[in-house]
Amino acid sequence: MEQEKKLQIVLVKRFVIILVVVSTVEYGILSVINHRFMPFILREFFPDYKGHIINGTTAIIFVLFVIAALIMELIKRILPEQIREPVNLLSGMLQRQSDNIIASSSGNMMLGQLSILQQIILFAVFVGVFVLIVTPYLLGAIYYTKITVREFRKISDARVAAGKEFERKRNLMLSDIAHDLRTPITTVAGYSKALSDGMVSDEKKQEYLDAIQIKSARMNDLIQLLFDYVKLDSEGFSLDKQQLDICEMVRECGAMQYSDAEEAGMDIAADIPEKRIMINADKIQLSRVITNLITNAIKHNQKGDQIGLFVEQEEDRILVMVADTGRRIPDDKAEHLFEPFAMGDESRNSRGGSGLGLSIAKKIVEMHGYTIRLIQQPDIMRYKKAERYVKMFMITIPWEG
Repeated sequence: MEQEKKLQIVLVKRFVIILVVVSTVEYGILSVINHRFMPFILREFFPDYKGHIINGTTAIIFVLFVIAALIMELIKRILPEQIREPVNLLSGMLQRQSDNIIASSSGNMMLGQLSILQQIILFAVFVGVFVLIVTPYLLGAIYYTKITVREFRKISDARVAAGKEFERKRNLMLSDIAHDLRTPITTVAGYSKALSDGMVSDEKKQEYLDAIQIKSARMNDLIQLLFDYVKLDSEGFSLDKQQLDICEMVRECGAMQYSDAEEAGMDIAADIPEKRIMINADKIQLSRVITNLITNAIKHNQKGDQIGLFVEQEEDRILVMVADTGRRIPDDKAEHLFEPFAMGDESRNSRGGSGLGLSIAKKIVEMHGYTIRLIQQPDIMRYKKAERYVKMFMITIPWEG
């Protein structure tokens, strides 16, 4: 959609520029034809012509009339006598129109009085004049067509390249997920067989069962993530919006993740207004987004890092911020962080990322009409609540009060 908007802007700008250039050139051509060339030609062929100037589009009309009249006159000369009458009528009408346009005072400026050679010469001259008049328009149309074709080709090439990159990332993601699924499946299969064959002592059975449960949950999470990503792209999916208190919802998300943060050796610092701030949103889906952002902050940072969870109400918007003091994401990765299958952390295998979480979050946020973006130092300094953090994901919710 963004590409189409840019294309519209480019084409409109080029059209205006071409129109101005063509109009300027056409004005110059018509000025020369009207003031210099046309009076000279008419005086040469029609001695009674007094030198009236033919202005504006009248010159174009006159040229067309003269060309048509000369064509009729030439055709009349080669037709048999018996069928000349209809051509005579048409030729006479065209000649009278031509004579009226150039306003001959004598009324004797008749094309039919010219010799055949003069008519051929005048025809060639006026065809040349007509070509000269329409040439700027033709050149402008050709140039604009080339620009349009070039811009569409650019968009087409960009889409092809994006499609190839999408396929590459998707194949990489599927390969990674297949690897992540194979590992717990192997563990579950091995532990289950050991338990089934009675090879595990009573003291170790619970440990094996716990491992099976953890690995099964991991497999379920990966499969659910793929299902969610596909579901969001389906036509039948829609949000179930209702009035909810965004402050309370963010508090609940933070509370649910608090124990995970403690286990990872991190602390969640929250600064959320005590008042109710009501918005119209899908609570389940929006909660998933905020929970996902907190989970990412826990997974992709080190022990001792701090996590900040903030809600800030401004005049026309509400800001929901999930910040952390971990490492800055390199700019080349941050640029593509919300794309499907993109990952900001190279250690995906060790941290269990799939490359879909942030893409799903962005889809959900945009379906609500909100925006989400990554803000890092030094830009984060503009936000007082998060200024001591290294980076944050910020959801902007339009609000009318």
